[in-house]
Amino acid sequence: MLNSLIPELPNVSLVAFYGDKSAVLKQLIKQIQTYLINHQLLSKQFIPYQIEQVHGTIIGCEGIKTELGIMSKWFYQSRGETKMIDCEGLINYLQTQVNFPIDIRIGGYDLAYNYKFLSRDQHPYLRSFQLQPAAEQTIPVIIGWSWQNNHISRQIDNLRRNLQQFNLLHKYHLNNQAIDNDFYLRLGTINFALDIEDLQVLAKEIRDLLANQPTTLPINLSDLAFANYQDLALTPQTTTVLPLNSITASELRQLYLTLK
Repeated sequence: MLNSLIPELPNVSLVAFYGDKSAVLKQLIKQIQTYLINHQLLSKQFIPYQIEQVHGTIIGCEGIKTELGIMSKWFYQSRGETKMIDCEGLINYLQTQVNFPIDIRIGGYDLAYNYKFLSRDQHPYLRSFQLQPAAEQTIPVIIGWSWQNNHISRQIDNLRRNLQQFNLLHKYHLNNQAIDNDFYLRLGTINFALDIEDLQVLAKEIRDLLANQPTTLPINLSDLAFANYQDLALTPQTTTVLPLNSITASELRQLYLTLK
C-alpha cells in the first residue's frame, strides 16, 4: 500500500520559534524547565530539550516524493485521497497572504472563567500544561492558543484549515468538522511514567504558575520555518531548517529527497 511507503521519520513540518527566540520565550521555557529539573517527584529524571529545539508545530507537512510530486500523507491516510502538495502555492500563500503576526497566549487562564472555548473538551486552564505519556516516558507540554481582542481566537485552526487548498491536511483534521487550535511547546522528556496522583500534583502546580503569568508570543513570518527532521524532538544536530521568509518551492521539494 502507498500508506506504508510514507515514513513517520524522517519527514517535514512547518514550525514556529525553532532556533533563535525572543527573550520572553526563552525565559518562559527556562523557568518551567528549571521547575521540572528541581522537582522532587521527578528524581532528576527530567531531561530538558535544548532551548533552540523547543518549537510549536503549525502543521505537519509529511509526504513522500513520487514521480507526480510530493504526495500528502494525511490526505491519503485520513481521507483516502491521493493529492500532491502544491509547493509553489503553499509558499506564496504563507509568505504573502497570511495576516501576521498571530498572537499566541500562554498561561493566564482562570478555571472559573468561561472562555467560550474548549480544547479537546477541556477548559484552557486544564490544557495549559500537560504531562503526556509516551511509552516509558512522560512528555511535559505547554499549550497556548491564538489570542485576538482579548479572546481565544481560531486563527491557528483557520490557518491549518486554509492550507488544505494546497493539498496539505492537518493531521488532526480528520473530517471537515474537526477543530485543532492548540499550539504545543514540548519541553523535554521525563524518563519514566508517572503515576496518576503524581501527574495531577505536578500538572496543577505548573498550571497555577502559568495562570499567574500570562505571556503573549507573536508569531511573525520570520519565526516560521520548514524543518526536515529525523526524530520527533527535532534534535538540532540532525534537523535541517529553512526559514519560511526565504525558502523557494524548489528548496521545499529538496527537503523530501532524503525520505525513504
